[in-house]
Amino acid sequence: MTMFRPADIILAVGLIVIGFAMSFFLAFGKDDGAQVTVRTGGELYGVYSLDEDQTVTIKQGSRENEFEIRDGTVRMLHANCHNHDCIQQGSISRTGETIVCLPNKVVLEITGGEEAFDVVAQ
Repeated sequence: MTMFRPADIILAVGLIVIGFAMSFFLAFGKDDGAQVTVRTGGELYGVYSLDEDQTVTIKQGSRENEFEIRDGTVRMLHANCHNHDCIQQGSISRTGETIVCLPNKVVLEITGGEEAFDVVAQ
């Protein structure tokens, strides 16, 4: 039978606190986005403002996706892929969040919020 030493308990509590702090930062540390950037097959398809409510249909041969922008959020309404994970993901609105339809090669990414720069090039 092993006994926990006080240092083990302090370490465990410290790791739990750090884990909660990181989860809080990742969940709430992002700003509201200003636009959604849409890519199909890795190529830019379009950029749409989150301020204008609209429904957009993306057709690529036999592949089809439809997403909706409403009240500053984006959600996938329709996809003719087999699993519909992109539809089940729900709405996104914060910078860096994405919805991906892997079978149809469609990526919706929220961009344009108050985002800090990693590098400044001159």
